[in-house]
Amino acid sequence: MSIAAKGCVIAIALLCSLLHTVQADVQPGDVIDKSNFQKIDGMVPDYILEWVKNGDLTMKIGKLTYDPKVFWSKEILDTWKANIQRYAVDDHNGIIDKTTGKPAHGIQGLPFPEPDPADPKMPVMLMWNKLIIENIIQGNLQENQFWLSVTRRGLEKTVEMENLIYVYDPARSPYEWANLSVFRQPFNMAGTGTLINKALYPLDKGIQYGYSPELRRLKRLSDKMSGCDTHFGYDNAEDDSWVGGPKSAMEDGAYRLIGERDAVVPYFSDSPIVVEWNQKGELEFGHAKTGIRLNAGFETQGWTGAPWHITNIIWIKTRVYIIEIRSVDPNYAYGPCEGWIEKSCFSGAYKRVTDPNGKLWKGSYMLNQAFGSRDGRFGMMDNFSYVIVDMRRDHGSTFPFSYREGGYKKIMVKHMNEKLFTPDGFLKYAR
Repeated sequence: MSIAAKGCVIAIALLCSLLHTVQADVQPGDVIDKSNFQKIDGMVPDYILEWVKNGDLTMKIGKLTYDPKVFWSKEILDTWKANIQRYAVDDHNGIIDKTTGKPAHGIQGLPFPEPDPADPKMPVMLMWNKLIIENIIQGNLQENQFWLSVTRRGLEKTVEMENLIYVYDPARSPYEWANLSVFRQPFNMAGTGTLINKALYPLDKGIQYGYSPELRRLKRLSDKMSGCDTHFGYDNAEDDSWVGGPKSAMEDGAYRLIGERDAVVPYFSDSPIVVEWNQKGELEFGHAKTGIRLNAGFETQGWTGAPWHITNIIWIKTRVYIIEIRSVDPNYAYGPCEGWIEKSCFSGAYKRVTDPNGKLWKGSYMLNQAFGSRDGRFGMMDNFSYVIVDMRRDHGSTFPFSYREGGYKKIMVKHMNEKLFTPDGFLKYAR
């Protein structure tokens, strides 16, 4: 090939590259499918792009009517400024109160409302914000939720689970919160459950129990369970419920900030969902109260994509942090993972899971949404559903949680019985 011809080829390649870059953007009202998947190239993880490219997933692009960065309850905003410099992360990935030099206890609000990307511990700060939102900021919680296991042919099985969270008074307990979960359906799983009392600092021991009707007794378990073991035939493990690493063993996670970029992430709607206070002063969510139902592809007329994807959602252009996560535990089943986190509100969006050899194994997306009370006293961004796909076995699991018939969720529950979170209370509740 002549020098002139080679120069022409290079020029054409550069022009194509520039055109490709221009195409990678979205506008509200766009419908992204296999005919125009290039518009999201670089704005989603590689597995999402592949799903759209091969027809498994279609995206409807929307635009939020509010700013997620400021959509917080008054109680959180009141602590915002004071918390910016109050806490730090130590070498064990634990939260240290800089005013005392000791492990934090009884945190009010977000511990890291404005994490600094220049701080090497910044990705861990993002993870702690998420854990505090899930387990403390919502107060005592009661939920009835659903998990769906889905094959290419459609729904494989459904499980129903009751989930309770109790937030301890920090003046009365060394634990930060307790989590009690019991399966109610199907019949062969009914009564199986776990109880964990969780300390905030990673090196402080919590306590966990498991119960199965077959055993007919409680079994003491380590509170540092392997979070990468799937269960009950579903595609998810405990650590797949967020974009971080070992969820019950924060000290084992090694984090690195890769950077930030424009991204397209899933939401339920463009406006906040209004929730109401009941007479007890509790907030009620879920299908039973809001009428919202998350629909999967296998039950959506006209849907031609993969049957496990949620179909009645929108996708929003925003800004995300991307982090790399590894575990220092040599027995951990995952290799390097990648998490995408919304910069504005710390909500997880995507998690890319590889095997120990670094080969893509699983991918997920997490549905975000704003919830607010009509009187303006309460506001929160919540990851209230997710979908995870095991690419090796071409199988998906969909988690509509409380947004399906029979689902409900209450937060800030008053007068929750603390005795439920003891071994005897758990045993009686599970039965």
